[in-house]
Amino acid sequence: MIYLRRTFTIVLLVGVLRSVVEIANAQSTEPPYSRPEITNLSISVDGDFSPDDVRNEMITAETPWAGWIFLNEHITQNLGTPRSYYDPLIFYNDIIHLYEYFADRGYFNVKIDTVVTFSEQSRYVDISLRVVTNRRSFIDTVQLLGLEEIDNQLWEQIQQGSLLKKGDPYFKQNIIDEQNRILKLLQSNGYPLAKLEGGSQRRYASTNNITVVLRFAPGKKFVFGAVHINEHDTSIDSEIIMQQLDFAPGQIYSEAKRTASEQNLNRLGIFETVNIKPLISEDSTENTTIPLVIQYRTLEMQEITPEFLVLSENNELFSTGLGLGYKHRNFLGGARNFSINARARINRLEQLDFQGAFDKGLSEPTLFSKADIQSQLVFPYFYSNKTSAGITLTAEAEKQPDYTLNTLRAKISFNTKFAAYTSGITEFNIERVDPKFKNAQQLRVEDTTKQFNFIEAFTLQRDKTNNIFSPTSGFFHSATIEEAGVLSKIANGFNLPYSEYYKVSFLAKHFFSSEENRSQVFAVKLQGGFAQLYNSSNTTPVPLPRRFFVGGSGSVRAWKDKQLFAFGDTLKGGNVAFEGSIESRTQLMPNGGKFLVLNLENLWSVFFIDFGNTWNKPVDVNVKQVALAVGFGLRYETFVGPFRFDVAWRLYDPKRREGEQWLYEQAFFRNSFSLVHFGIGHAF
Repeated sequence: MIYLRRTFTIVLLVGVLRSVVEIANAQSTEPPYSRPEITNLSISVDGDFSPDDVRNEMITAETPWAGWIFLNEHITQNLGTPRSYYDPLIFYNDIIHLYEYFADRGYFNVKIDTVVTFSEQSRYVDISLRVVTNRRSFIDTVQLLGLEEIDNQLWEQIQQGSLLKKGDPYFKQNIIDEQNRILKLLQSNGYPLAKLEGGSQRRYASTNNITVVLRFAPGKKFVFGAVHINEHDTSIDSEIIMQQLDFAPGQIYSEAKRTASEQNLNRLGIFETVNIKPLISEDSTENTTIPLVIQYRTLEMQEITPEFLVLSENNELFSTGLGLGYKHRNFLGGARNFSINARARINRLEQLDFQGAFDKGLSEPTLFSKADIQSQLVFPYFYSNKTSAGITLTAEAEKQPDYTLNTLRAKISFNTKFAAYTSGITEFNIERVDPKFKNAQQLRVEDTTKQFNFIEAFTLQRDKTNNIFSPTSGFFHSATIEEAGVLSKIANGFNLPYSEYYKVSFLAKHFFSSEENRSQVFAVKLQGGFAQLYNSSNTTPVPLPRRFFVGGSGSVRAWKDKQLFAFGDTLKGGNVAFEGSIESRTQLMPNGGKFLVLNLENLWSVFFIDFGNTWNKPVDVNVKQVALAVGFGLRYETFVGPFRFDVAWRLYDPKRREGEQWLYEQAFFRNSFSLVHFGIGHAF
């Protein structure tokens, strides 16, 4: 066997020297221009790599598209991209880096041939790279040393979750990840001082495979000691803080539990900063307990917040409103969070007759609005620090083109954290709805009557996205089951009609990008569900707020909010819905500077396809009635999420007559229907 480091060094020097000789030969033919412009950088590579994989690892790059050069040279240097010039030293370092790049992936015998060709005036240069990866190295054996004294259960955990297995391709990042995984396990099972003492990889000349050796020093085993709170605010009860801890004195020390306890305290919403600091004595040979100190700084307990609503809750175009909120973060002690909010919105300002609104007030036909007032009391600790409870009271009044809706709602909810990424929400709602449709004569009597419902619902969701506002990887899954009728029947709806139904809905969002290139994100959303009456003798429909609606800036974007349905001409929602979106998000200037006050790195473009519809009953679902929308948009990232601009066209409109349903069957920009959307936050 031979040592990996020595082999790699010899191959690297040979490859680099060969590249330098070729560059020197090329330069000796024609002395280069002082700053030769790179007009072409051609790359060929075999195996599982693409030319773009290699190009993305290099600083040397060819001159960009002429349009970007024009913006950079004639408008402002903050726009576009400058010309690329050849620098022998940078190119030399690129070749060294490429050898390291392939070696880190197990290609220790990679060969890189380079050709550098200058123009007659030595003003331009063409660069050609040919990469032959040769045979890849695989893992032969893995040796973990220094862990002989740990308990059997922890040793089994380390072995069962191993990221390095015999026969796997060699990948340096996997070794780093395995080191971190083992250290995390040790630090979460009583060994907070665990560290990696050293490691080596040996490559066998006969097989070209690798033996990985990792040597750990776990140190002493510790348990949690006493917890001391540095109190800065006497109004914060220490019991509330202690309830949020996932550990107790005498338990085996766990860094994961300490971190989770910090997160629990931060979720209370009363602290500006909070820190649980372990006081570890590394020099002590007898003391195996770790005392901890909790330090915190509280937020203002009470605040009044005025709001200016630029967009409605559905991000409709030309919508605005005002709001006022009050919050008490420690209401009656115990970190109970009390809030009350009042909001009023005017939607679709582009359709509003302002003079009519002044003369007629809310009776003006073109005035569409929504007002609500909501109060909420949240209990952060409900039998355990994994469950919080809330009581919410809401009153809403909504006016839409086809109906008005008044809603009173009382809700008791329980939010439970089952695991690091998984949570459940249990809700009990008492809801009174009073819908009034503009064309009530076209509807059944029971569709337009008041309802009083007791509604129970449970939602299970799992969130593994990497960013709350603009995720580039991970997924979000949610499923909800809802029932109404059992409790309503006992109370007889308080002498009002009530619905007896069950409802199932789901939401799935996935985000994809490569580790090397976060400037290109592929996003997919699927959403849908159905609601079904289960008592044939009770024809009271599913209440209007609980039905499915499709269309709008967060849905199928070529249709206005709630205005995509496959049945009738009256906007009343459906009992079945299915919709989805596919987006390609591209960062336009990953290395951009600033233009005025704009950070050009925050500018993204989006191309999307939306699809979906709503139906009255499951048997009505028809694939030919699934509407399609296509469009593009821009995003500008901010600390509150991206500002969004979208333009959407109806690619396929199932309600148009045959021969006019597809976009290509229409006179573009004349008969085709398009919508513009503004918003804050991604469409999903």
